[in-house]
Amino acid sequence: MAAFRSRGKSARAASIALALGVALGSGCASSSEEAPSPRVCGLRIWHKPVSRDAHVEIVGDHDGWKRPGVVPELTADGWRVAAIDTTPGEHAYAILEDGVWLADRNVPMTAFHEGREVALAVVSDCERPLLSVDGVDATAEGRAVVRASFLPARSGALLEPASVTVTSRDGVDLPLASFDAKTGALRFEASGLKRGKYIFSLGAKDTAGREADEAIATVWIEPYRWDPRDAIVYQVFVDRFRGDAGPLATPPRPSDRAGGTLAGVRQALESGEIEALGANTLWLSPLYENPEGDFPGNDGRAYTSYHGYWPIASRALDARVASEAELDRFMAVAHARGIRVLFDVVPNHVHEQHPWVKQHPDWFKTDCLCGQGACDWAAHIRTCWFAPYLPDLDWTRSDVARAATAEVMWWFERWGADGLRIDAVPMMPRAATRRIATAVRSRYGHEGNVPYILGENFTGPGGYQNLRYDLGPFGLDGSFHFPLMWTLRQTIAEEAGPMADIEQSFRAGETAWDGAGAVMGLMIDNHDVSRFASVSAGNAGGDAWSPAPQPLDPLVYAKQRLALATVLTLPGAPVIYYGDEVGLAGRNDPDSRKVMPAEGALLPAQIETRDLARKVGKARACSEALRRGALRTLVADKERFVFAREIAGDVHGAAIVSLSRRPSLAVEIPLPAGAPAVFVDAVTGARVEARDGAASLPADAFGVHVLLPADGPCAR
Repeated sequence: MAAFRSRGKSARAASIALALGVALGSGCASSSEEAPSPRVCGLRIWHKPVSRDAHVEIVGDHDGWKRPGVVPELTADGWRVAAIDTTPGEHAYAILEDGVWLADRNVPMTAFHEGREVALAVVSDCERPLLSVDGVDATAEGRAVVRASFLPARSGALLEPASVTVTSRDGVDLPLASFDAKTGALRFEASGLKRGKYIFSLGAKDTAGREADEAIATVWIEPYRWDPRDAIVYQVFVDRFRGDAGPLATPPRPSDRAGGTLAGVRQALESGEIEALGANTLWLSPLYENPEGDFPGNDGRAYTSYHGYWPIASRALDARVASEAELDRFMAVAHARGIRVLFDVVPNHVHEQHPWVKQHPDWFKTDCLCGQGACDWAAHIRTCWFAPYLPDLDWTRSDVARAATAEVMWWFERWGADGLRIDAVPMMPRAATRRIATAVRSRYGHEGNVPYILGENFTGPGGYQNLRYDLGPFGLDGSFHFPLMWTLRQTIAEEAGPMADIEQSFRAGETAWDGAGAVMGLMIDNHDVSRFASVSAGNAGGDAWSPAPQPLDPLVYAKQRLALATVLTLPGAPVIYYGDEVGLAGRNDPDSRKVMPAEGALLPAQIETRDLARKVGKARACSEALRRGALRTLVADKERFVFAREIAGDVHGAAIVSLSRRPSLAVEIPLPAGAPAVFVDAVTGARVEARDGAASLPADAFGVHVLLPADGPCAR
């Protein structure tokens, strides 16, 4: 994926900052030589109509949605601008252009008025000053600089230097190094910090004693400044991974709890086995408190809440999985290792035992059961329920939107989350994910800390445009690349199409969400579909309560290795579902959620598969080209997909990846001028020498070759 940068700041962050500046009426920062001007308060709405002669008016809750609305002024360059005095807080409005209702494309959030999607802005309280974090610069050696700004209240009272405070939950000092009361610029510095994550709360008052809301600065001490393209995600289904005492026994029924705990996941972190895959990000299945007992599935069988997707309390942990003390310990262990944690959140629905169901019955949509009878998914996806005991929240209501967003933010406020996996994205209006994303980014996002927000939008082969809708500067950072997953299963597991289809599927996705700045999650399967290994073995179908046998055929594992290497080397964020590194078998849910096998139970072919995943994962973790480089296809035909990952101007950091399904002729790959003369294969360790400006790449059966420059740090 091409870099999305703008003056050292991501285009996504820049767009949001611009939009929030408009929505909040916060005005513009002044130069360092002048005191900042008093803030511009209220709504400032900008709109450029298609025609200069168009009739434009603004209607909204500021005056009870009266018509005709406020007519904005026409500027010399054709824009319309309206200044509307409003009270602090949330305000919904719409732009009417020649009678057509429009949301404001310049603001990140939307709401609903009489069934129409309209703009939603948050107007700040101009009677109070505003404190914000501009960015964090940190080095691997443990030095950190935090840059912040203090913007005066309407009165113009300046910063009171003695009022500046810094607190840290870890007790780490972040001294104020310099300040300018006139401009409001603050600079904090610390040194000697160990590797890991540090969260600081900044506070300040003006000379009149007015206090700004706290601002959050997040410092990461790590080898390089991370962004989502650097993520290698390991997906853990906590109940099925490992218990306090180690490996788990298979539960009596596949829908029963197996007894996995967060302590078991922590032990895998502490042993280094997860990091051995190159993983630097963990996606944990939901940790919410869930109900006891059995509940009927759509197949008539009884299911428990082992998976965590039936919350009965949105701010409580399930004691069967984790205590608060354990989650605190887990986060400390992960962050000390530079590992980010994505919490799985469920804003679409709750379980019928959730207190909201009785307290706020009007918060829930009433409709049919998804996929049952005439309630087809396509027509009812925004309103249908998964099950009679899983009522859907009505995100078109502003009280629901505020409450549900606050519950999601708890995972950041209390536990220091680094990002989210949002469940059931297409079952909610886009306003839901945009509101959540805006809340997270406005409070925690800044240069040096980019929360990663992934959405689950389940779609079939070719469903690229289905994914595009929720992406963009104000939307999700990425979605799971289901179309590519289906292509990998067809071309590699089933050998039903040419290897060139992988390249075509990837390019089709890039075209569909071009300009969104998305970093997509790349996977070969997940907890909702059959396991890749069973697809390769040809026995992924059938009753999902009848366990698929663990394959013995070496070809199954060869295909598994090829598929894993593909997602680990393409642009995006690779997602390894627990057990995929050892080719775990499984039919559909619940068989796709088997317990993680013990080390002593692994077949030699499973260990070989994990070794390959570790080698390629470590290569990606080390190589900037494999993480962030552009994709240049070298060969894409029936049996091969060969490509280069390149960063402009850095020929010595390029990587070449050769993926072959069946043996074919070796290929001479032309290298750019100045490229290294010798590469090292991260998989085999072999040295590959370039001759006459080209490298010869073998084409062995289900072969994986990842060539890195021999003179680079990743080949050592």
